[in-house]
Amino acid sequence: MASAIWIVDDEPLFRAAIMAVLDEAGYEPRGFERAEQLYSALIDGEQPDLLILDHLLPDENGSLIVHALRERSEFRDIPILFMTGVGRDQADRLADLAPVIRKPFDFRDFIAMIEAQLAETGGTPDDSSSVALGETKPD
Repeated sequence: MASAIWIVDDEPLFRAAIMAVLDEAGYEPRGFERAEQLYSALIDGEQPDLLILDHLLPDENGSLIVHALRERSEFRDIPILFMTGVGRDQADRLADLAPVIRKPFDFRDFIAMIEAQLAETGGTPDDSSSVALGETKPD
């Protein structure tokens, strides 16, 4: 089964692009525009194999989300990756909480970072549909 990767980013076009890349890479992406939507899904009992957070969200910043999740035992072990456009100094501070990839980035680097994060927790893309970026799936 493919790893579920959740993306919280308030920019709809960017979120859609990230979800398309993840889907093409064989993952099961799910997008959220706001922290509130993320919290609702978690409270409903769902959990991702990896959570990708934009740091600058309209309703709550990413570091507060990480702190909130780490305080609750049921969410403490969710792997998190920051995806943000903040400057290098702020990205370095965020890296104390979770790995950071700074926007803009190459999608190949993005997928490599995701694979590294998931390798630590045993998550994988769906092998039956996984293809290299830019390739097409066989019929």
